Amino acid sequence: MSVVDRLRRPEYTGADRCLPCTVVNGLVAVVLSVLAAGVAVAAGATALALPAALAVALPSAAAIYLRGYLVPGTPTLTKRYLPERVRRMFGKAPTSKSQSPGPPPDVDVEAILLEVGAVEPCGDDLCLTEWYGEMWRDALDSHDPDRATLLDRLDVDASTVEFEEHGDAFRARVGERYVGTWESRPAFEADVANAAVLRETYDDWDHLSVAQRGQVLNGLRLFVDTCPRCGGTPTFDTETVQSCCSEHEVAAVTCENCAARLFESNPV
Repeated sequence: MSVVDRLRRPEYTGADRCLPCTVVNGLVAVVLSVLAAGVAVAAGATALALPAALAVALPSAAAIYLRGYLVPGTPTLTKRYLPERVRRMFGKAPTSKSQSPGPPPDVDVEAILLEVGAVEPCGDDLCLTEWYGEMWRDALDSHDPDRATLLDRLDVDASTVEFEEHGDAFRARVGERYVGTWESRPAFEADVANAAVLRETYDDWDHLSVAQRGQVLNGLRLFVDTCPRCGGTPTFDTETVQSCCSEHEVAAVTCENCAARLFESNPV
């Protein structure tokens, strides 16, 4: 892991970056840079004013870029003291399910998986069926898990897709709509294999829209019984995820052995 990777705080950057935090910390960096230049001038070293300002400004900018903030404790202070109405203006206030962005689900994922025979009742829950699990693991070994392969499985024109990277996670967008979100590389590999199996086993796969196929693949990752990265056992749990301006509960499926995140629900 590089020095930059060790310094980076993905929970406070990328999609989780808090704009008001960035603005406030940026202003703090500007003030500190001006003060450094002023000290140099007051000491009679006018030629050192610019270097002094840059010596403060550049590390400050790097810290804000990599960590999301400059002033220690900014995330806690923001969540504690910034009014919710202000956070909501920047899209950082907690959102209820009824306020979640995007269209509501228009496909019954559970019904499709039961119809295919991918899952079956086991007690009060659903579990991956043995035959489907074997097909899925075979597909993991035999299909090239690259992005072009998945786009082909989804019948998406690659020229229309834009990928957004967020650390180990990334998502695909067509126009103004997201058609897939992957919490990690193993999550993506699971979808490539699942798409290959469903194309063979689900007669109505070709009748689903791109978004509907994404919903089915995302839901199917809840039942994956083997981690594509290390072969470990995924477990289901809930946890609190913090961003710069808020914290929320998510349901997650994570591999016990290598901590690869295979599924994460929307904030609740």
